[in-house]
Amino acid sequence: MFFDTLLFSLNAILPVILLILLGYYLKKKGFIEEYLIRKMNQYIFMIALPLLFLYNVYQTETLKNIDIGMLLFSASGLVLFTLIGYVVLLFVKMPTNQKGPVHQSFTRSNFAMIGVSLAAFIGTQETNALLSLSAVLIIPLSNVISIFVLAIFHKEENTPLDLIYITKTFFKNPLILGVITGIFFVILKTYLVNDNEVPIILIERDAPFLYNVIRSLSLTASPIALIALGAQFEFKTLKRAKQAIITSVIFKNLLIPVTMLILTILFIPTNPQYKLLIPTMIALYASPVAVSSVVMVQSLGGDEEVAGQIVVWTTLLSSVTIFASIMILRMLGYL
Repeated sequence: MFFDTLLFSLNAILPVILLILLGYYLKKKGFIEEYLIRKMNQYIFMIALPLLFLYNVYQTETLKNIDIGMLLFSASGLVLFTLIGYVVLLFVKMPTNQKGPVHQSFTRSNFAMIGVSLAAFIGTQETNALLSLSAVLIIPLSNVISIFVLAIFHKEENTPLDLIYITKTFFKNPLILGVITGIFFVILKTYLVNDNEVPIILIERDAPFLYNVIRSLSLTASPIALIALGAQFEFKTLKRAKQAIITSVIFKNLLIPVTMLILTILFIPTNPQYKLLIPTMIALYASPVAVSSVVMVQSLGGDEEVAGQIVVWTTLLSSVTIFASIMILRMLGYL
């Protein structure tokens, strides 16, 4: 039993780690340069991940059985730890320009690059679709929260809220567009049916060439994303960032995933469907801080070097968190 669980956990986490290490190795050996990394990230963001989300959502047979409460619960941790993070940082002593980057560890996870890959190994077609549907809430909510918190910590709290800009940004986000497109076709499968309850429109039946292209491109998302992530790693010694890194690691790699997984497990006795959320919660809350947080800190103000080191350290230690989570949950029968 223990050996089987250990093997399952290793099989889940090692592909992620090895692909990240491969990216780091290729960058150090000169196979990958900055220009290629930027292009890889653009491909991931504009094409591969949107198609992966579209494909995963499309695997949902019907929307009639979707539990909206589960989707809202999956995003509830963002709101909860936004408030907790803000309160914690009021009492932790560190330069103000480091507090914004640290707060990113409370709200921004690299679930698009690492979480989705991980969920594919430990979950099922149904749980992968659930994760992709959760992205509709997670992606815009985490971005809006990050912008507000960075503005607050960098004395820009009086900046007016531009709802039109936020709305445009939401609908221009390729990841959101991928999810929305997937939902659109699932709606057609659910409600546009003939007298025998057979869907009138099915991509895999009516346009198999298109379905195969979408599926093939979606398969490139995870490996390229993880290689690009590893290629962006830079190890530095920043003594001035010690407190920031420790605070980020404690919450991102320990308290946040443990809290959200325990809360999910507590719901299972009253609603067994919440067991399907376990891979999603690991992907959303045990994943490290998103690489994009460095760019956001850079553009909105803050210590970008500290932000970069937080990404590196939470990524390294997340492998331990994720491995332990999978081991324990597998032994308890939740995976």
